[in-house]
Amino acid sequence: MKRKNKVLDHKTYIFAYTQGNSLMHKLNPISKIIFLIYLTILTFVIDSLIFLALISLSILILALSSGISLRNLFRKLRFMMIVLIISVILNIFFNAIPSSQETILFYLFDLEFLPIRRLAVYFALKALFIVLTLFSSAIIYSNTTSMKDFVYALISMKIPYKYCFSFMVGIKYIPLIEEEAKTVALAQKARGLGLERANTFKKAYKLVFERLAATLVTILRKSQVTSISMENRCFGISKHRTNLTKVPFKRKDFLFVLLVSLIFLFLLFYAIRILPLPYFPSLFSIYLQLFS
Repeated sequence: MKRKNKVLDHKTYIFAYTQGNSLMHKLNPISKIIFLIYLTILTFVIDSLIFLALISLSILILALSSGISLRNLFRKLRFMMIVLIISVILNIFFNAIPSSQETILFYLFDLEFLPIRRLAVYFALKALFIVLTLFSSAIIYSNTTSMKDFVYALISMKIPYKYCFSFMVGIKYIPLIEEEAKTVALAQKARGLGLERANTFKKAYKLVFERLAATLVTILRKSQVTSISMENRCFGISKHRTNLTKVPFKRKDFLFVLLVSLIFLFLLFYAIRILPLPYFPSLFSIYLQLFS
């Protein structure tokens, strides 16, 4: 059996739709949008790092249940994780608002000019969990939702077709740009212009510039073909457009929205401490218990 080319495999694209039979694949796109809105609100309301870590873990479990392996998910998050790790390190060591009254956890390597402050660690880890959760949920949504179904779902909500089509084209160009960039990279590598030859900064800059220029030219050509095709088909000439495909709101969508709404309200009231339940302990209190 021939091995599939990993570079041209659509499952490796960050925001490309892949077919599947999971629950997330079968749900209406609007119900999944409601879930993402609830998730976004919770991530910004919650101030407990342990709570945010549990939500991030639940998103990873949701990715597994949606047919996205952890290997593919981490591969898609690879660049983002590198940026986040560098950001966490910079936030910890170069605190933007240092204060003499701020709690210092310890000194790195026992050096007084390398203090590890409590608030710096807190905000760095909080930003890490927020970005990781939101980016992972966006990947799950794009990998389990066809943009065609999403547009039809928006049309069913009486949103004008022109805006829906423009949004669909903009979203569909994201995996297209990624695909074209990988194709250009393969073409350059076949001509002996791979990354292994970029052993100096000047060569690396030239390689990246040529790759970006080739990708941009390809995308502009495709956009020109799309505009000509729309003009030949008299796009927008009819004010009342009919559609053959419909994406209805089914019973499972109502049940899903009801379930996530109840969970959202419970977690929201718990996060703002309205419910008379014990709250998650802070990492600082756990740190004091372990190292004091």
